[in-house]
Amino acid sequence: MIRPLFLALGLLCLACDPPVTDDDDDTTGDDDTTPEVEGCRAEPKAGDRDRWVVTSLPYDATAGQADTWAALALTDGGELLGDPVPFSMGRATGGELVFTPDAEVGLVAQDDGTLGVVLFPGGDGEPEVVHARFAGEFYASSVVVDPSGERAFVVDGNWVENGGGVYQVAIDCEDGTLTDEGLVEASKLAADLLLPRSRPDRAILVADDVTGSEAGDDAFLLDWPEPDGAMAGSDAFGDDEAMVSDAALTADDRFALIGDYSLFSGLPNRVAVVELEGDLLSPVQVLDDLEDPIALIASPFEDAAVVVSGYANALFVLDYAPDDDPPFLDAGEPDYDGPPPQLPSGASFLARGPLAGTVVVAENQGLRLARFEGDGTVTDLGAMELGDGYEFITGAVGVQP
Repeated sequence: MIRPLFLALGLLCLACDPPVTDDDDDTTGDDDTTPEVEGCRAEPKAGDRDRWVVTSLPYDATAGQADTWAALALTDGGELLGDPVPFSMGRATGGELVFTPDAEVGLVAQDDGTLGVVLFPGGDGEPEVVHARFAGEFYASSVVVDPSGERAFVVDGNWVENGGGVYQVAIDCEDGTLTDEGLVEASKLAADLLLPRSRPDRAILVADDVTGSEAGDDAFLLDWPEPDGAMAGSDAFGDDEAMVSDAALTADDRFALIGDYSLFSGLPNRVAVVELEGDLLSPVQVLDDLEDPIALIASPFEDAAVVVSGYANALFVLDYAPDDDPPFLDAGEPDYDGPPPQLPSGASFLARGPLAGTVVVAENQGLRLARFEGDGTVTDLGAMELGDGYEFITGAVGVQP
């Protein structure tokens, strides 16, 4: 589907008064219970620095397929600048480009099942493509970076007999090149993998089936990083009609949000919530009538979440109070700065530094910025247009940590 046109180059001020953290270099939400992580790419860069925002531009001027990408500067003062730096990888019409903790290597699942890999030398250098299309044993639908930065986990959404499951790739400590290390856990129709920061020995896999799972479950707790089937499962939606779009974990690692964007179930689109408590996963609630929840972002301040809706052209805010029953409430849309989102797709966010809580959303022909305020509210900061034409339609997006 070709998205409608939007607007032209400029800059967008992200934060006149961004939320203040105790330590600009710390990850918001860090506490003494979060284990220290070792690895050649585990050390984060300073929180108060300029960053790169990366987006795909999957169409050419005639609306044909394109493999163009662009990197734009996000200043430490909160300005998203024009004059993007172009480069080429594979095509990606949506999703998130994720980074190693040192902000040097970005990885993304592309439309042909390969991984695109781009290196930002030193974290602030201009983009250098490492793999335009890294082909492993998998058909990648999403990718998650390990906190060590030395490996990543690739989700293949196929059935088991067609290679579905979670795969591991090693990330070279020098140049970011990948090595396929094979299948970690077989699964059916896997959609997303979540790695709790406070529980590095556990992972949550959203899928239709994992070895040893019970019929009807669609979220599974795995022993990590060497799983042997499901430790526990949860029937998040209470039926088998969901088609999962995205999943997100709250910053306190208590709840996983799972989006259903099925067009064929006859049920309204919705977001399910499951709770991680000990070694159990339990269904908590289902928020109905959240149309096309294409991307989910949980606030680093543990007080809200944003549901990015493609077809509704909207951002839906969820209030989050972990000890309430239910913990999430639909708070509606924020007041938009200018026009509302136009067919948004991928989303990414910052959890560290003075710009913690910043959300970047790819939409139509531009990038939208929003901000978790730290008091349960979300401020929309408007969209910056990249240009007027099919070649400026965006897809995937990522922001350096």
